[in-house]
Amino acid sequence: MTSWSRGYVADAPYTVSYHPTQVPSHMALAAAINGVDWQPRERMTVADIGCGRGYVIAALAASNPGWNCIGLDYNPGQIAEAMDFAEEAGLDNLGFVEADLAAMSDSDMDSLPMLDVAMLHGVWTWVADPVRAGIVRLLSRRLKPGGVVYISYNSLPGFGQDAALQRLLRLGASLAPRGDSVERVLHALPLVKELQATNPKMLANTYMLKRLVQEGPPPNPPYLAHEFMTEHWRPVFQADLAEALAPARLDYIGSSTLVENIPDMFLEPAQRAIWDRMPEGSPQELVKDLCIERPFRRDIYMRGMRKIDRRAALDKIIVALATHETEKLPGLPTSRGMANLAPEVANDVLAALRQGPQRIGDLRRLTPGRSTTPEELLVMLNGAGTVEPIWRTRVDANAVARARRFNERAAAHYAGQGTSEGQYGLASPFMGAALPVTSLELYLATRPELQGVTDPTEAEARLRPLLPPEADEKAIATAMKTLTDRLPVWQRFGVV
Repeated sequence: MTSWSRGYVADAPYTVSYHPTQVPSHMALAAAINGVDWQPRERMTVADIGCGRGYVIAALAASNPGWNCIGLDYNPGQIAEAMDFAEEAGLDNLGFVEADLAAMSDSDMDSLPMLDVAMLHGVWTWVADPVRAGIVRLLSRRLKPGGVVYISYNSLPGFGQDAALQRLLRLGASLAPRGDSVERVLHALPLVKELQATNPKMLANTYMLKRLVQEGPPPNPPYLAHEFMTEHWRPVFQADLAEALAPARLDYIGSSTLVENIPDMFLEPAQRAIWDRMPEGSPQELVKDLCIERPFRRDIYMRGMRKIDRRAALDKIIVALATHETEKLPGLPTSRGMANLAPEVANDVLAALRQGPQRIGDLRRLTPGRSTTPEELLVMLNGAGTVEPIWRTRVDANAVARARRFNERAAAHYAGQGTSEGQYGLASPFMGAALPVTSLELYLATRPELQGVTDPTEAEARLRPLLPPEADEKAIATAMKTLTDRLPVWQRFGVV
């Protein structure tokens, strides 16, 4: 831990991580589901507060040439890396600010442009109270009326079960003789495994604990360090966060996890009856949080919320097929089990999506008498990864070239021949965001040797020299299947 980091991990870089739920085009889906009037515009200022190494905000800048994009982070090493990458990718609409929000003066904040969108992924429950106060002060001063905020965080009561695990990891890390935060958290894992094997009564057997004690390498060590080594690891209830944000005059819209906006998909009938009796907002959210087994929330707020006709707004949303699965539409796992469209409806929907992007309203009216609500249709299609929203149906060649340059530089920097950990995205001007991909997909989609190859034998011959020397036949087969399955999707979204 460094002396200037205010108790947060600064001696090891954060993992590169693209989260599709935090971008404006996805926020617009959540707003529409909740009957709120907000959607992206061609000219906006978007800030990623706590941007880390800057991947998400860079992908947005690459996908939206008309946006003014800003990344703020307190870590100068991460800001320096992000600035160098933005210059290399030719992103002239992207800037970065090294910002200690606890120490920024009002005049420093007022030197920033007014914001249409602010994004905070995982920041709130990792930082000290002075930093939280700085976040609220920044939103109070710089978020425009009508502006929206995405804020994701470790939530109670779900993540509270890992409080003992977090303390145990910090204990184990403190016993390490030397090393940075990543090395020290790895040093703590044997202690966790040893104690867990004794079945301690008060160490909850959570999803995270199960991941840490499983055989094989630990899950993403940089993430573990940033998640658990901070001195200010504090999950919060939704009501407490909403109260803290009140000085910025923010109204709670709903969840960016789309399924959580449809009560019948996550509440049993008796739970739904209790939920219905509660006032809207935090009372209903508490009932939700007590009934869903999940540790993380993704909330959207707006400064000056305006209501619209929900279903009319949803019917206008355009989606495109984001999978090469052509046999059937996958179901959507929910806390109540698997949600599926009726087979005859699913078949018609899939057939239409194969033809190209479709409006939700057109999809649900394919056959009279079998109409599905737009909320259910959008949630089941997007939540299962079947579709992604399309914001633009036409883009010029310059916008496409700009996005592809970002994708090529991102692959060169981060993909590691397709073996790197992390969550990535291929910038798409049609989406106004990035198409979520693995490091292998990012690598393969940007290799010029594979562009335009349709013959499988030729594709495999070109593919083999691109993979690491130690790649075996199984790895080559996996890469070939990835290329075959995903190439039509990449073409559909204009990333190749």
